[in-house]
Amino acid sequence: MTLEEVGKAIDKSRQTVHRYEADDAARIRPKVLEKIAAAYKTTPEYIETGKHPAPIMQVAPEEHPLGPLMSDKSNARFAAHFDKKEMVYYRRLEIGARATFAESFMNDYDYRDLPLFPVIRMIGDPEEGLVVDIDGDSMEPQLRSGMKVLVEELSNVDQWKDARPGVYIVVFQHHFVIKRIKHNTLRATGKVILESDNAEGGIEEVIIDDIHGMWRVIRGVDVPIR
Repeated sequence: MTLEEVGKAIDKSRQTVHRYEADDAARIRPKVLEKIAAAYKTTPEYIETGKHPAPIMQVAPEEHPLGPLMSDKSNARFAAHFDKKEMVYYRRLEIGARATFAESFMNDYDYRDLPLFPVIRMIGDPEEGLVVDIDGDSMEPQLRSGMKVLVEELSNVDQWKDARPGVYIVVFQHHFVIKRIKHNTLRATGKVILESDNAEGGIEEVIIDDIHGMWRVIRGVDVPIR
């Protein structure tokens, strides 16, 4: 494919495609990366890591009557058929990476350091999100340790101040917490109470000057069976 052909396929200019190819440090948004992968009939993971597409793409085509495999480590299949075009890739923040994420996020954190994770798109999912592993019991019973959740970043202070009640990830000082905001008082008082769903999880009062980042928890991605 020529640069012009690739550019047309991903809605970018010839010059942008050339920059993607020539500059290893070029930042490519996840949605654009998906378009590039589709144009070359591969996966975002293969483009970024050089690893071949997972066996699910090879041995479980979308026309299989029982649907694709749940993973390359399982012979169980999804109960319903779905179109692989609805499979998207988000960055995944694993438990072990939280501390580094919290400490370095305010210093122009590079999401490309995080691995990609496949998610079946649902209505309401963000164009650019993050899959986060849950650790601990402070948000039980709704969020249990071992679950994964899809979150969307609130990218500026005004969005923090207008955040509606819900469950949020908040990075403040060097802390990374997942808590519930019942009453957002950041705009009125410059402070907010972060509460646990588990009565034993405690609460924290945070001032807006200490907050470095905030993400709204949208939905669960992977729910373990107990």
